[in-house]
Amino acid sequence: VSFQLPMIMYTISMSGIVDSKFWRKNIRYAILGMVVFGAIVTPDGSGITMWFVAIPMMVLYLGGMLVIEHKKRKKI
Repeated sequence: VSFQLPMIMYTISMSGIVDSKFWRKNIRYAILGMVVFGAIVTPDGSGITMWFVAIPMMVLYLGGMLVIEHKKRKKI
């Protein structure tokens, strides 16, 4: 389900619920949430596998944010 993050972000932004600046402004909270999610989902206590979950989610978030900002610039 996490691989759909950019599509969910795009849909929320294009429907007008939030603007493109929302994603950049709240990136700290998003990264914290992804790290916490990775820690909860992975059974290993070392912390290494947590990053195997969190880093791809961060990349997807950043990719979604860039696509939304690019689309916003093209619209203007």
